[in-house]
Amino acid sequence: MTATDLDLGWGVELTSAPTERLLQLLRSQLGAVFDCDRSDHFLAPPVMARGTAERAGYPDTFPQLLGSVHAAPNGGDPAATDLVLTPAACHHVYPLVADRVLDRSLTFGVEAPCFRAEASSEPGRLRSFRMYEVVRIGPADELTAWRDIQLDKMAQWLTSLGLEPTLAPASDPFFGRPGRLMAQTQLGQQLKWEAMVAVADGLEQAVASANYHKAHFGETFDITDPQGQELHSACVAFGLDRIVLALRHRHGAGLESWMEEQS
Repeated sequence: MTATDLDLGWGVELTSAPTERLLQLLRSQLGAVFDCDRSDHFLAPPVMARGTAERAGYPDTFPQLLGSVHAAPNGGDPAATDLVLTPAACHHVYPLVADRVLDRSLTFGVEAPCFRAEASSEPGRLRSFRMYEVVRIGPADELTAWRDIQLDKMAQWLTSLGLEPTLAPASDPFFGRPGRLMAQTQLGQQLKWEAMVAVADGLEQAVASANYHKAHFGETFDITDPQGQELHSACVAFGLDRIVLALRHRHGAGLESWMEEQS
């Protein structure tokens, strides 16, 4: 349980008014630092079309994390619907440009309440959490450079908050033996970088990541350039709840004063 939020158990928290004020401060700073070249910014719902998750490949690569929406609209036993719980904010963006030809790069900002069936009970490892992302879609020759610029900006911003981030290559928790091979590839090619900070005494967690997806989403959502080549994508993602936890750990009783200085 955090100092001002109510831990409901099972990796879920009730957000207090002081925490919401802190979240608004973080959103404002993130928008100023990272969304300067965005095409648009969206607030996404907690659910998404099952077909979108399937097209993104999420049920195949992370079946252990995906949450399904069940209902019984006509009575009887509840069954899976055409909706799933949002697993990542960026998955709301790709359908906006699916099956389209883009003649220029696009950048989107998006925040979503996300769900992942985390098994751990350690602080910060929530099953329901807020994710703020900036997503770039464009040609391969610019996406790695864009990701690296965002990674530097991420480290500078977290440092400005009084945190001490450690940047390291990472991999996603892909499922099964094929997933382990995917994770090795991701690590070997340094496609994913995470920013680790202290969220409690003796405990560091990733509070943000910078990711290069290569042509995965361009292929699965059929997003191409005028020459018919699949476009690439990259994103920078922030776990807002973990950043709040890290700030409380870092600033303690002085958090309110720190917030006034940041405003």
